[in-house]
Amino acid sequence: MRKKSMIKFFSAMIVTMVVLFTSIPTYADNGSTEDTVKDLVQNKNMKSRILWYDLSANLENLDTPEEVADIVAKTADANINGIVLDVKNRSGFVPYQSEYAPHLSESKNPKYNWYPEDYDLIETVLNEAKKYDIEVHLNINTFSAGDTIYNEGPAIDNPDWQTIVYDVNRVVTEAEGNTHAIDGFDQTRRSGTLIVYTPENNDLTPTNRWGIEVVVENGVVTDIVDRVVIGGEGPPVPENGYVLSGHGEARQWLLENVEVGEQIDISSVETDLKPVSETAGPAAFMNPINPEVQQYTWNVIEELVTNYDIDGLTLDRARYNNIYTDFSDLSREKFEEAIGQEVTNWPEDIYTVTFKGNEKVINPGPFYKQWIKWRAQNIHDYFGATKEFIRDLDSDVLFNTYVGSWYPLYYSEGVNWGSKDYFPEYDWTADNYNETGYANHLDFLMTGLYYGDVTVEELEGKLPSWYSVEGAADLSMEATQYDTFVYGSLFLLQYQDRPEAFKRAIRMTEEKMHGIMLFDLVYIEMYDWWPLLEEVFDNKTKSPHQNPGLLKQIRSN
Repeated sequence: MRKKSMIKFFSAMIVTMVVLFTSIPTYADNGSTEDTVKDLVQNKNMKSRILWYDLSANLENLDTPEEVADIVAKTADANINGIVLDVKNRSGFVPYQSEYAPHLSESKNPKYNWYPEDYDLIETVLNEAKKYDIEVHLNINTFSAGDTIYNEGPAIDNPDWQTIVYDVNRVVTEAEGNTHAIDGFDQTRRSGTLIVYTPENNDLTPTNRWGIEVVVENGVVTDIVDRVVIGGEGPPVPENGYVLSGHGEARQWLLENVEVGEQIDISSVETDLKPVSETAGPAAFMNPINPEVQQYTWNVIEELVTNYDIDGLTLDRARYNNIYTDFSDLSREKFEEAIGQEVTNWPEDIYTVTFKGNEKVINPGPFYKQWIKWRAQNIHDYFGATKEFIRDLDSDVLFNTYVGSWYPLYYSEGVNWGSKDYFPEYDWTADNYNETGYANHLDFLMTGLYYGDVTVEELEGKLPSWYSVEGAADLSMEATQYDTFVYGSLFLLQYQDRPEAFKRAIRMTEEKMHGIMLFDLVYIEMYDWWPLLEEVFDNKTKSPHQNPGLLKQIRSN
């Protein structure tokens, strides 16, 4: 290189370095990582703004390149700097050609199977996002991979992968002693379920016509209305009784076993251990500790990281279904191995279930706290292994997850998304529960602040503070102990016809946290809230995780 050229080269390099280092705050010199991340909340120019593109909800918004171009342009105009693109829905289907996961066009579900087989949603969104320097993180529903209604998906195709549910139900007992499980009280009647509607919550039976209603007063059947045959509205719910509503198989059972004038009872309880596909839950979850399940999730992750130039990988539903799983033989074996003794009464020594009115009540057994901790440890270990797996594939890919902010209740999903330095004291925590916290495995964490009340004051003392956006944000930061960047998520459906409350919720989240995630695109389109976002996000910002120095500090935790 000639002398003049070298002078130009080094001069340009020096200018570049000056710009670079003056644009990156020297947080590393100001104290600990905790102090750095804590102080960063006050930096209004360093806020992550992420919009979630849910796969199932937005199929018709994102099924052509033209529509994607329009949506991504609107996203950019709203000063949003990140997209989470959902690419594996809770049924396990995907919008790209995969070696491991079935394509949407293969589904039996008419909401999915029309999707164009030769269209790659991921590549389309990536191409558009790059025009505006918007990050794209691909989301997978990690352990949810099957649809029990349509009986399809990887979890259905591999029964040994499914979680085993501690299934405890009230049952209907007819005059001759035949029984049928009750799938719920005062909730939506889905395909093949039997639901009880009570006068406390219903005047009329709130169902569609594709089922049967049995009216019961003072324990006696007074009317049977088969609306599949006669149509019409659902019958009134009697003040001195209830209505049994059945669809599909449950409808057929009621037709064959129940008659007007007969006595009927709904107080008895039946307990069983069942594969999730045989229960009322719509999503078929897989057992997180099954080695084949873990390998399956990593196969999907490797495919995405290897084949697409993405910024990050997001895990949703990286958890157990709920408190009632997993009670498989594998889980029993591994739990007994972990605690060093046999569980004689399985699952009663973990807990039993009774009913208080129509609500299930968990009665802890001798191993309950150890069980809660053990499940959280399993998810912690999976996150640790997955982090290393992704780093080995591509260290530039950001690893993150999405959880509910209701930390005092989220143990029921087998998850401790907090810090190992956070020591919660609840009636379900073992002394060493803090060891299961996985916040330090993440490049950033998104917590759902899913509450309609924005401030703690709005609760008027009727609920704990974390039932508000403000309180949930505070708890999210407290539980993570600044181990990572934390972005609060808002569920836009909760602000329908309340745009001013939505704006206040956005401002509250940005004031309290490192950024915000909006769930979901479909509501922005539905409510035509793009102008609202442009108003409230009136400046461009950078995500904290985009700062190399800050990210290095987080990863060194």
